[in-house]
Amino acid sequence: MQVKGNQPKLKTAIEETVILNEPVAYHREEAIVRGRLEIRETCLYVRENNLDKGWESINLIVHVYRNFLYKHKEYKSDSFYVSDLQTDDAKLIAQGIRSHWHIENKLHYTKDVTMREDKECTKNKTAAPILALLRNIVFNICKSENKSIKIATEIFANNNVKELYEKLCRT
Repeated sequence: MQVKGNQPKLKTAIEETVILNEPVAYHREEAIVRGRLEIRETCLYVRENNLDKGWESINLIVHVYRNFLYKHKEYKSDSFYVSDLQTDDAKLIAQGIRSHWHIENKLHYTKDVTMREDKECTKNKTAAPILALLRNIVFNICKSENKSIKIATEIFANNNVKELYEKLCRT
């Protein structure tokens, strides 16, 4: 689980652990991603006793440092994660984080760009969750039938729901 600013005490304790301790494991990756050289370093740390009550299940603290060059400009970022795993395999953890973000980004791209979810401006407190549910249903039907969401959206825009389902099942 990634730790962000909405958990300030936990994030501060994790940052202290990373600053004051040596990692128990380290993994470095270099790759050309979207036309840019990206370096990712993943460091694993053992949980310290500086975490508040309620975080007893945390066994591992993960620090991911990213550095990449894009259009002759250097970008750097730090991300922090916690895990209940007991491992010293930094490569495994790095692969897990990357695969999670691949799935997350693919889903968000589909919902935000193809389905224009971010452009939804319904202020009705009843309608908004219903529309989100309908988008999820369309998304799940398309994925289960291995159909393009873009094509399904175009079909849906020009047909009623029954015809949409029939066309999706035929194409």
